[in-house]
Amino acid sequence: MKNILVFSVIIVVQMCFGEVLFSDDFNDGNDDGWAHLGSASFQVINGRYFIHAQGSRGQGKSLNGDQSGVMSTADYSVLSSLVMECGMESGLIARYTGGDQWYYRMVVKPYSSRILLERKKDTGPSILMDQCSFTLTAGSQYWIRLEVEGDSIRGRIWDGPIGQEPEEWMLTAVDNLQGEAGSLGLFAGGYGRIPWSSIFDDVAVSAPAEQQLSSVTWASIKATGSFK
Repeated sequence: MKNILVFSVIIVVQMCFGEVLFSDDFNDGNDDGWAHLGSASFQVINGRYFIHAQGSRGQGKSLNGDQSGVMSTADYSVLSSLVMECGMESGLIARYTGGDQWYYRMVVKPYSSRILLERKKDTGPSILMDQCSFTLTAGSQYWIRLEVEGDSIRGRIWDGPIGQEPEEWMLTAVDNLQGEAGSLGLFAGGYGRIPWSSIFDDVAVSAPAEQQLSSVTWASIKATGSFK
């Protein structure tokens, strides 16, 4: 069943977003190539990727890309399924370069029923760029997407099949403080003595939707000589 789902994810991504630059369904039973940061444990169990900790305050990040752990282009769209079993926050990362450099992340915060778009460094507070209300049910699967293109950063989350992805972005921002490709990432975190756990799967990275639309449109114009 999972192999069928993975195939469906890749087909949908290719149809809607063009060439898949990077993907990992974790069906090989490992997370080879992913770089771990933070205080979490990282495990592949039954073809799903767990980022979790037993009652320790902190966060875990897992980073990767299509060229030795780094993305080959600064414009890309990151998609993953997400199940938050428990914890304070979870989400996706884009343009992570390490050190004291900015990166972007989409954050799901179930206890405050919000999703956020942030600019962040490994040290220091996050800079909120956009937010909206979203109620997440613990243990349920959602799809989450973070997209970076030039100075534009966008995000959305939805439940149901991958093919029912909404057209409208729930989060949008314009920012020019990190233009390097960096790495994509998955993260989760919690506070205090309560265990926390998030499950990721079927990670796929492609060109931004708007970029693909523009490419298709101009190809049609060149082929037909018409703007229709």
